[in-house]
Parts: sequence; C-alpha cells; structure tokens
Amino acid sequence: MAPTYLPELVTPTTDETLSLLDQALRWLLSSGLLIVLVLVGAAVATAIARWLIHRFFRTMIASSSKLTGVAGSVVRRDRRDQAASLKRIEQRASTLSNVAVNVATLIIWMIAAIMILDQIGVNIAPVIASLGVVGLAAGIGAQTIIKDIVAGVVMLFEDIVAVGDVVDLEYATGTVENINLRVTQVRSLDGVLWTVRNGEIIRVGNMSRGFSKAVVLLDLDAKSDDRVVDEVLARVAEELGADPEWADVLQSEVEVSGILSEDAARFQRRMVATVSPGSQWKVEMELRRRIRAQFAASGIEFALPRFAETTGKSA
Repeated sequence: MAPTYLPELVTPTTDETLSLLDQALRWLLSSGLLIVLVLVGAAVATAIARWLIHRFFRTMIASSSKLTGVAGSVVRRDRRDQAASLKRIEQRASTLSNVAVNVATLIIWMIAAIMILDQIGVNIAPVIASLGVVGLAAGIGAQTIIKDIVAGVVMLFEDIVAVGDVVDLEYATGTVENINLRVTQVRSLDGVLWTVRNGEIIRVGNMSRGFSKAVVLLDLDAKSDDRVVDEVLARVAEELGADPEWADVLQSEVEVSGILSEDAARFQRRMVATVSPGSQWKVEMELRRRIRAQFAASGIEFALPRFAETTGKSA
C-alpha cells in the first residue's frame, strides 16, 4: 500500500503554529487594539456630540425664553403670544437638533470606518483619492437626492415647518411627525403617514404659524327673519367671548358678517374669529353647537341642502 503524504502537507508544525499564534497576538495587541479604541472612541464621540448639540439648542431655547420675556414686558405682549413664540422655538430647536445629531453621527462613523480599513491593511489613499470621482458620479446619478437634501436644509433653517405643525404640502395634509434632510413625514387626519420628498414640496400651507381663523358659514332659510338672526349670532359671539374656558384660545372678538349672498331659497351669513394656531377647528365646532341651540330656541331654520340639477327623460 502506497504511503500517503497528505497529512504531512496540511498539518502545520509546532513552530508554524506558534508563529501564527504569535502573529495573531501581535496583531491583536497593535492593530486589533487600535480598532477597538477607534470603535470606543467613535461611540464616545457620538455621545459627546449628541450631548453638546442638545446642550447648544437647550441654551438657545433658554436665551430665547429670556428675550421673549423681556420683549413681552416692553411691548406688553399677551401671554398667549409669548407661549406660542416659545413653543415655536422649542419645535424648531428639537427639529434642528435631531438633524444635527444625525449628520454628526454619520461623519464620526465614516471617519471611524476609514481608520479601521487602514488598520486592517487596506490602502486608503486610493480610496480617499477616488472619493472625488465617486462623489461626482454619485452626484450625477443622485441629483434627486441632492435636490431633496438642499430643499430640506432650506426648510429647516428658514423655519418653514417644524415637528408638530399642521401643514398642507399639496401632496399631503396633516400633522408633521418627522423632518430630516431628505423627506418630511405628515400624519393625516385618517391616520395615514405620508412621506413627501423635500425636493417635491413646491408650496407649504402652515396652519400652526402665528394665528388661525375660525370660520363658520351659515345657509339660512329665506323665510328666516334676518334681524332675529343678527341678534342671535351677536349673542352667541358675545357669550363665547365672555366664556373663560375660551379666553386663552380667542385672540379677537367673534365677527358677524351681514348677508353674503341670497336667492329664493336661502341667504348666507358668516362668523369669523382669530384664534390660536391649531385651535380653529374646536372653536368652529363650539360655535356651531351654540348656534344650533340658539337657532332651535328662536325658531330659526337652516336652508335645505342644494341638490345637483339633473336633466334627462323620465322613465
């Protein structure tokens, strides 16, 4: 039987084994230890950056609060205006701090990855040199993403929208839940979370900025006495303005219009009030509730709904 030499070819000698273990130990004590230190350093740097960024924006909020308080004492601003201003500052600071933390984390870990590649033995000089070419190619192929990021930066620093705002982005309407450099996420009234690319946002309707308008349109039966309607609406407006439950919401008296339009079946009146941003819907509901009760007590009837006119031969 012919002897086999395979075990001798694949089985390392004792010296070779010790040499491999020695090399592995040396690598662990040099490059391996440095990789661990880089990972730990990146984690620590990320935590420190997060703390510094949040601390910076907290300081900004505190400074803005003091300035708002001084301005309020000088020009005697209403407490509601001061509260709305401070809330706006907090929303903007929260949004900007989250974006800044994400950017800082990305930069830190990119640097850590390059340092780890260098310790593994990858020649990073060509990698760094080729980043320009890769960046150019990526820029050409990712123009949409770059457009979204630029638009996101502009939206954030110009304070167009903030987390918590109720907005109309043309593609979606609802409450802003998240903003980053690429997309804006809006939760609609029916619970759907819409994600809109920042580069596709052409117009923004912000319903949470400064003040809002509560508007109630009333279609009344043509037989109703307009003088009685006028007295009832004026009473509703006065009672709502005097109600302490709504004192912090209403920013002006409720205005009652005259007859806006009329025909043989109806005439139209309108009530308008300037209110705190985001509270217009509950003020409108409260006005409608009070109007219905007062109309029922005064015998005023609403007009019947308009039906679309149809043409054609009867069956």
